Amino acid sequence: MSIYKKYFDENFDNIVKNETKKISHLLDYDMFIICGDFYGIQKFIFERLSAKNASKVLRAKSAFIQVFTKYIAKYICHKLGIDEDYILISNAGKFEIISPIRDEAILQNIQKKINNYFIANFYGLSGMNICSVTCSKDDFNDKKRYKALRTKIANEVEMQKFSKFSLISRDEFVLNYDNNIDNHNLCSICNIRKKITDNCKICDEFIKIGRILTLKEQTNYKVDYLKDFSTTILIDKKLKSYILKDGKNPATFETLAKNSCSELESGVRSLAILKADVDSMGNFLQNSDVTDSFENFDTFSKTLDNFFSLYVPKLMRENYKNTYTVFAGGDDLFLVGSWDEVLKLARKIHKDFEKFIKGKLSISFGISLAKPSTPISYLANHTEELLESAKEIDEDKNAISLFGETVKWDSYLKVYDKLQNSFREFEKVVNNTSFLYRLLELCDMSKNIQKNIKNTMWKSKLNYTFMRNVGKEHLELLKVLDEMIEKNPKESKMFLNEFIYKRREV
Repeated sequence: MSIYKKYFDENFDNIVKNETKKISHLLDYDMFIICGDFYGIQKFIFERLSAKNASKVLRAKSAFIQVFTKYIAKYICHKLGIDEDYILISNAGKFEIISPIRDEAILQNIQKKINNYFIANFYGLSGMNICSVTCSKDDFNDKKRYKALRTKIANEVEMQKFSKFSLISRDEFVLNYDNNIDNHNLCSICNIRKKITDNCKICDEFIKIGRILTLKEQTNYKVDYLKDFSTTILIDKKLKSYILKDGKNPATFETLAKNSCSELESGVRSLAILKADVDSMGNFLQNSDVTDSFENFDTFSKTLDNFFSLYVPKLMRENYKNTYTVFAGGDDLFLVGSWDEVLKLARKIHKDFEKFIKGKLSISFGISLAKPSTPISYLANHTEELLESAKEIDEDKNAISLFGETVKWDSYLKVYDKLQNSFREFEKVVNNTSFLYRLLELCDMSKNIQKNIKNTMWKSKLNYTFMRNVGKEHLELLKVLDEMIEKNPKESKMFLNEFIYKRREV
């Protein structure tokens, strides 16, 4: 709790008390947990989105997922006639409501309305499923039963994914697109709907949300997605996250790329795309005391969400300004920004997450570098692949994929710090570009010795290259390079790539 207080909210002590008090009087009766799950999030945010306009709507589309989730939770409470205080969780595209009422007809009608909304407006690229499970007082008082309840909820949510849009019960299976679309009237942002003026109505709404997200003050945002229910959603600091501003709008990706290496006289002008995800979350929930009680689970889920949705944006706002939050919440991150700042931010997030979670969980990263004109959907998929590579490194995970290599965080940071200190000490003799590129080749030779016996010559080549370009008066640096390239060639290659990119001519 002390870490949470330090990072977030002085009222932390009241969170669990309030949440428990909220439901305590209900638990004398049989109850129901009603769940919502927004699926197809990556497709919803990135599909068919052009790079030119991506920054205008990316964060807004991510925020829409949160807004829509909160709206549906409120909508269900309204239709069932229960208090909105019974909404237990609403973040990262998921919600849970504890309810004394489960009217299947009402829930099915709400699901039908949700399906029709996503089919009409987003052509089935994404949607939201709702489901419910029974629970009782004993489920909340006994740790084994509460753990079983969490498993029951998770299984029911997964089962609902096999009946998306209730297609079997639908009369029409073919989706209707807007008629008479051509290159002149196609919305230039989404590339699927007909534009009204400059853009389609929905993308205009996303642009409006994007501008709200750049405002300093909190905003009450009125929504009536399903037409028969209107409410306001508070656009607070968790929803706002952090985005570099350019006037009233989010800064473009071109601006973020141009701001790379702003403190240096040289350096590549490029974007970095970061995806991070907490490792083995399912196993942790199943085998730890987190799911022993409602209080534990509620505290854990809110605290973890706040690390990503509050603390990371705070870091960005204060020290990594040339960045852009696509998604930050739940147990994962998707960030875009000036490549050098994103790499520094990744190291900071990893360090602080380890302190925050006290070694009970780890986090893996996939990071790619690209030109700002690269299609954002491609970058999202590519970075997801890098993240998956990091998670496949071994059972413990806690890895990073960067510059074409996948390594454990511990070894990466150890080598990074060692080479950073050595290169700083010998700064005047490590700026020979051809020498640095030769070191990259030697890293590849060292890591591929088993593939080709000729690669065993890397040590002699290192000595020759070093003497020719640096000289025998700096043998201490040679000793460090020899050790790092032999023991950690992948990690050394990652450091060298970053070092070179910061010294390339603009």
